[in-house]
Amino acid sequence: MLICEIYYAQKNKRGEEVCGDTVKYKKSEDKTVISVSDGLGSGIKASILSTLTASMATTMVLNEVPISEVFNSIISTLPTCKERGISYATLATCSINHLTGECHIFEYDFPVVLIYRNGGFLDIQKHKYEIQGRVVYETNVLTKSGDIIFLMSDGITQAGMGTKKFPFGFGVENVIVELKNLLSNKVDLKSTVNHLVHLADALDTGTRGDDATACAIKVRERRSLTIMVGPPERKEYDELVVEKLVKSEGKKVVCGGTTSQIVEKVLGKSVEIDFSSISEYSPPIGYMEGIDLVTEGIITLSQVFRYYENQDSTLGVGAQKLIDLFEESDVITFLVGRAINPAHQNPLFSHDISLKFRLIHDISNILEKRGKIVKVEYY
Repeated sequence: MLICEIYYAQKNKRGEEVCGDTVKYKKSEDKTVISVSDGLGSGIKASILSTLTASMATTMVLNEVPISEVFNSIISTLPTCKERGISYATLATCSINHLTGECHIFEYDFPVVLIYRNGGFLDIQKHKYEIQGRVVYETNVLTKSGDIIFLMSDGITQAGMGTKKFPFGFGVENVIVELKNLLSNKVDLKSTVNHLVHLADALDTGTRGDDATACAIKVRERRSLTIMVGPPERKEYDELVVEKLVKSEGKKVVCGGTTSQIVEKVLGKSVEIDFSSISEYSPPIGYMEGIDLVTEGIITLSQVFRYYENQDSTLGVGAQKLIDLFEESDVITFLVGRAINPAHQNPLFSHDISLKFRLIHDISNILEKRGKIVKVEYY
């Protein structure tokens, strides 16, 4: 299965406190949807209009609303500038199916959509539609792992407009040359989008300039992580959960002493303790054939939570390794046992909620905010 990495950079028009461009994206296990919108003008008004446009498009496309209805809703919602006769916001929305690789890109008055593959840019075909008298373009392409899709507002292509070197702006062709040079030299995408925005800012020196946004979407094979935490509520579920862990895609973690004993018993394998990982902060970690990491439970999860919440940067080896696995993974599945250890009850919570459940819940929310797809299954 595929997944999308998203990188973007923006600059405000000089003198403005906010950017008039907006990037919104949402992910599910099966799909990623990204929208870039450029509000007419600059400042707060442009920001509000572009935020409204990008948010509506992203949410509706993710929920598989027909594109005609999406644009009907957006066009009906957004006003039209009476002086220039144009909409108050432009839009590009990109939807990528993780299962099939199908990519649909919808554009409304949007300047730059590029797809990079194997060292060059694809010659993409655009289908033209009219919705409420407005022209909408649709591009359909089957993406592959390694493809990169670029969406850029006109603040990039029109940078430097009115200067002696670029009287009509930097232009799409120069953007393509710049991108080819950066990507052929293996410059990472975060640095690439930052470079384009910094370049636009430099070219706008001495001019009025504009808001500018460069967004890059990298399609690649997804990385999955499955974590078994705590023993199941009923012993007859032990084999079921361990089998689900072992057969899961990607890397595998067992979290908790009792949990590791269950896995040992079901698989008939032993955990090898790494005694060099013992510290004053946490118990040692272990390894098992077919399992990437075995850690202690509550102490490790508590350290992970406190680290993400900036409450404490002190980490044991197990917590550090678990955080590293979280950071490199795209889809994270928790297999949580319902058996409650009385020693782990927290009097601050109601009697029927264990500290373990609260930690998993809070860590899941944190990971989702960091762009991860998180699933929690209870047994």
